[in-house]
Amino acid sequence: MLTFVTDNEYIELLDADSIPDNFNQLNIQASSYIEQQTFGKINKSNIPEQVKYATCLIINLLQEENEKLSEMSNLSSQNIEGWSETYLSPEEVKKNYNDKKQNILTTYLWNVAGIDGTPLLYKGVDVVG
Repeated sequence: MLTFVTDNEYIELLDADSIPDNFNQLNIQASSYIEQQTFGKINKSNIPEQVKYATCLIINLLQEENEKLSEMSNLSSQNIEGWSETYLSPEEVKKNYNDKKQNILTTYLWNVAGIDGTPLLYKGVDVVG
């Protein structure tokens, strides 16, 4: 399975002390997500630094998301006086993290060209005629 970053690159790019325990699994998930969102336009023999950095950030988001989902109660607000609590559903947590992942791609890959010369995030335009 293709991944966009090595464990050493992860440590170097994020100035981290170590890699997550499930780094290989998270790396595969993050790389697959980026590959899907960029429509397979990443040059696998010369992966841009922006893609590597975005992969590292998404690995961290995936780890954080998994931790939140493993917590049975995801409290989003609490009112002590009237004693009301609000919990996030797993779907809301996933949507929140999907938005964060998309924001990373938009922030770091907006101007990176793919192997076909078009921006990695370019989806094309449907011509009506």
